[in-house]
Amino acid sequence: MALNIVKQYSIFLINEPGELTKFANLFIQENIDIIAMSQDVRYDAAVVRLAIRHEDEISHALTKAGFTSVKTDAICLDLPNRVGLLHDLGALLAAKNINITTIYGTSIGDKTRWILVVNDIPQALNILEASKLFQ
Repeated sequence: MALNIVKQYSIFLINEPGELTKFANLFIQENIDIIAMSQDVRYDAAVVRLAIRHEDEISHALTKAGFTSVKTDAICLDLPNRVGLLHDLGALLAAKNINITTIYGTSIGDKTRWILVVNDIPQALNILEASKLFQ
């Protein structure tokens, strides 16, 4: 299991052609690798959530380009994929009163990557590191 802290940005975009390309260009200019992304569209606006490596910083470039964003620390889990993993993760954290406020990810073959925003990152890290479920 790989367990890391990453930065998650929630960015508000206008829902129109070319806006995502303009937004993505910032990451090329800043040489920032996006490691996970999700998007939720509501009518004329979208919220893009993306995760980047913890040591990288993009807030200044987003603000300068006119994007409104919120930065949050998140946990990146790279795990072997298996049936029941979501249940086990949720049960493990819930048993210790850790609330998952945001989760997104994907699986490719036998690998899974999830991004989690939780109400207590230090405690969640300790729980996950000590768990036999994810080894």
